[in-house]
Amino acid sequence: MHMANELLSVPVAVGTLGAAAAGVGFVCQKAKTEITSDKFALMGIMGAFVFAAQMVQLPLPLMPGTSGHLVGAVLLAIILGPYAGAIAISSVVIVQCLIFQDGGLLALGCNIINMALMPSFLGYWVYRHFAVSGTSQWRVYSGSIVASLIALVAGAVLVPIEAAVSGVLSVPFYTFLLTMVGVHLIIGIVEGLITAAVLVYLRQVRPDIIAECAVNSARLSKPAVYMTIIAATVVIGAGLSHFASSLPDGLEWSYAERPDEPEFTAIISNESHAVAAVEDFQSRYSALPDYTIRGGAFGQSGPVEAVEAGAGWQSFAAVSGSAATMGLIWLVAWLLRTRNGGQDAPRAD
Repeated sequence: MHMANELLSVPVAVGTLGAAAAGVGFVCQKAKTEITSDKFALMGIMGAFVFAAQMVQLPLPLMPGTSGHLVGAVLLAIILGPYAGAIAISSVVIVQCLIFQDGGLLALGCNIINMALMPSFLGYWVYRHFAVSGTSQWRVYSGSIVASLIALVAGAVLVPIEAAVSGVLSVPFYTFLLTMVGVHLIIGIVEGLITAAVLVYLRQVRPDIIAECAVNSARLSKPAVYMTIIAATVVIGAGLSHFASSLPDGLEWSYAERPDEPEFTAIISNESHAVAAVEDFQSRYSALPDYTIRGGAFGQSGPVEAVEAGAGWQSFAAVSGSAATMGLIWLVAWLLRTRNGGQDAPRAD
């Protein structure tokens, strides 16, 4: 659901980037008092896991010609809490944009709002209303599915609103809106099932890792759990990503490309020279555009040789991207801990 530059006008892009910056700043201010040494480690590990998981595109049932992937904002919010979770997923979106050209540079603000800030807090709020303290595991897992579904669809709803305000739609607003909602309802269900599966694992082996979880039993030590998540990240990024669907994701299918409909015409019309210039700049200076080898030297425009890149190169992109995400999250968390004195709050026990 990464928005491209062409979906926005420059004023909307600047406004949403400012709003996203303010939102991330507020989240960082709130999170600095809750980043303990344990959460510090888990933030980076879980952020890397979500980065790798997002590279696995799954063909959607009932929707020929399109695919979807995990966003992970609700998963991170449930495990880390909404503030630390929002920092982690925002870092994922930033690394994807700046290094891999996954999401437009002008659209970075929108993507942070749509995929990180809004779903983190909305999804966590919905989840907490299902999974109140002492409730059954069924409510915990069903709550995570419902929260993921609602948060993802809410983020999808924002996309046509932002495009309509930008004045780039060549079809009625409600046409784009209904298409986005329909596709992302299915993606949201898949995301909810993945989120619930991860929670099932963590609640079985180390439930106290999950934010505000009242269950204290543990089958594995925290370092052992962290190592299993790191191992899963490597397996997903370096292995499962090779089997990802090449079909366009739900957003691309909704407005730009439909392999199942050869006569489909893109529904976006954006002739802004400024947008084209930013797109060219991003293409020139993205280190690994579209998770593959650059078609030309750094700083020079040129086609990306995706076919010749090879499977090993995609593994490198997945693992290096996960590592870069982990590093960015740890840098931000370290700076916040330093500003807060670098001390964990005293434990009640």
